[in-house]
Amino acid sequence: MIRDITIGQYYARGSVVHGLDPRTKLMGVLIYIIVLFLVKNPWWYLACLAVILVLYHAARVPLPYLLKGLRGIVILLMFTFFFRLISTPGVEVAHFWIFTITKEGVVKAVSLTSRIALMITGASLLSYTSTPRELADGLEKAFSFLEKIHVPVHDMAVIVMIAFRFIPIMIEEMNALMDAQAARGVEFEKCSVFKKCKNVFSLLVPLFLSTVRRASDLAMAMEARGYTGDRQTSRMYPLIYKSNDRIAYAMMGIWLTAGIGIRVFL
Repeated sequence: MIRDITIGQYYARGSVVHGLDPRTKLMGVLIYIIVLFLVKNPWWYLACLAVILVLYHAARVPLPYLLKGLRGIVILLMFTFFFRLISTPGVEVAHFWIFTITKEGVVKAVSLTSRIALMITGASLLSYTSTPRELADGLEKAFSFLEKIHVPVHDMAVIVMIAFRFIPIMIEEMNALMDAQAARGVEFEKCSVFKKCKNVFSLLVPLFLSTVRRASDLAMAMEARGYTGDRQTSRMYPLIYKSNDRIAYAMMGIWLTAGIGIRVFL
């Protein structure tokens, strides 16, 4: 399951979504998440799912690749579903041991789990279709107005870019550690869940040490190349809105208006 993590990695394809301005994609994800949590209706979640599938098709990201990435958060979704299922009071429909399942609990568990899965799926599309450099440039350009109140937007954008660049490196390092442990007889696949968790936890310390070492090397390399965090840096590829971005913003406006309308009138 750990080897199948794809969330946070860039999926190189030539598509309409890949060609959008990163500011457009950032705003799209923000509006999508706002509307997702604004409306609490199962039918609306199906509409959000339909929109996500259309966007993934437009981005030419295959569905198996998306499902492969979601396997990494299955435990989180299961825990969220179970906790919400047994902690919501209401009309009892089942009871076992010290746990009571209610009708309201089933509805809220399905609702919350669906929203989390849809939110992660929508946010993952941003990383699948944008390189870390594009995300950093988009964040810095979109929130540059905050520099007037002394918010370090440039530094935050650099941190985001480095974080996204470290994701595939950490996954590669984790796979190398798992291969080394498997060569010594440690099981990661054909064992119980508790045994698998125990074996995975044994990898956290060497992974943490490796990450700290890489971060230290990166800091020294940036310092050796004269990086000072100056905000007045030039761009090889300046961000310019195109016609597709304007169309995307119009569709976002329609989507946001529909969500607000459903919340107010229904």
